[in-house]
Amino acid sequence: MVNKQRGLAVRTALAAAGIGIAASTLAAPAAADSTDDYPIPKRQIETQCDAEQYLAAARDTSPVYFERYIIDKNNRPPDVQQLAVDRIHWFYSLDAAARRQYSENTATNVYYEFVATRWGNWAKIFFNNKGVVAKATDVCMNYPRGDMSVWAWPVTP
Repeated sequence: MVNKQRGLAVRTALAAAGIGIAASTLAAPAAADSTDDYPIPKRQIETQCDAEQYLAAARDTSPVYFERYIIDKNNRPPDVQQLAVDRIHWFYSLDAAARRQYSENTATNVYYEFVATRWGNWAKIFFNNKGVVAKATDVCMNYPRGDMSVWAWPVTP
């Protein structure tokens, strides 16, 4: 009886070891890199619109998300608001390859984006909702470039 139990235990241990070896051999390596739409949607990376064109389009195509973003922005200290505006202008000044690299950096290094340490959702309307991005980037070229008034759009409570 003891030998049967010992044999069963040995076979169970060998089977578990075999499964562990197979799983580690066959498993794909873990990766934390970005994809075409994560963390920044491909349409944002490829758009030729500027931040103001995009925001105006988001205001008209996804007004609830736009309003939430502007309210959240207006609840930040003025220096943080300006930092966010300056940073998104910097992002839009990059070419597609540099934007893709920025996306990769933010996907693989939680501390890469310094504005996020002051306001976690500083770019939410630009990056976090593929549906909002898709609708806004489809029509953003129909809005004027550089219209800074879109940042101060009046939001009624």
